[in-house]
Amino acid sequence: MKNIRTQALTILLVLFGGTTLINAGQGTPNKVRYKVDEALVSSGVDADATGRVQAFVKQQGNSDHQRLRVTVNDLDPKTPYTLLALVGTNEEWIAVTEFTTSSGGKGKVTYFQNRALTDDGHNGDGAGVNKHALPEGINPLTDVRALAIADSNGVTVLSVNLHESLAMEFELSSIFNNTGSDPDAIGCVAVACQNGSVQFRLFAAGSSSEYTFCVNDAPVATYDADWAGRISIGAFPSGAPSPLMFKTLDVRNGGNTVVLKGDIR
Repeated sequence: MKNIRTQALTILLVLFGGTTLINAGQGTPNKVRYKVDEALVSSGVDADATGRVQAFVKQQGNSDHQRLRVTVNDLDPKTPYTLLALVGTNEEWIAVTEFTTSSGGKGKVTYFQNRALTDDGHNGDGAGVNKHALPEGINPLTDVRALAIADSNGVTVLSVNLHESLAMEFELSSIFNNTGSDPDAIGCVAVACQNGSVQFRLFAAGSSSEYTFCVNDAPVATYDADWAGRISIGAFPSGAPSPLMFKTLDVRNGGNTVVLKGDIR
């Protein structure tokens, strides 16, 4: 199994320039990186209005670093507005927060958090850890598909689709945990989105003649293994959701038993 572990690690290193995981062992931490810097687009209600959204996520192992900065200009002065978000697969906008513009029609909403994901002392309750934390509704930021600025009548003034932005960059890598159903099973997955394209690599090996890749508990593709019980996939599965929506990943054998599992976020 040593050669298989080496091959799994090599796939990740090639994809991400040697900066990702360094140990292909059980319980190796996941890595998620996401950033977008995009202009808000005027709806025409206020033709002079402009704005920008900057979002950043870095999650690796037990650490969670996220930032969101929304700035607007040339809105009505000293006027209340609401920041709205489309989150996950929901089609209803949710209200994130309200803010009031300055005398010059400027406004800013900023959130940032640096915390451990699982340690009891830093899981949202540590002193100062979440002083400027993201509201629960938009945490993690990778779930936020779009943002909008609405006036007091609920009319959208500015908006942006973050997931369709050409400026959006996303990386995810994970070495799966063996569930115990097949003691020899090992695998990893890596996804990178940039400039509107998606790179994908999935590697798995074990005792089965075929494997099914599942995203968020839903099967998306089944692959025949080679003579050594291995699959090495380089095409993003057509049945998979956006990589930004990946929460849990698993690989099932020909008997539909989960042999490899990864909890991404």
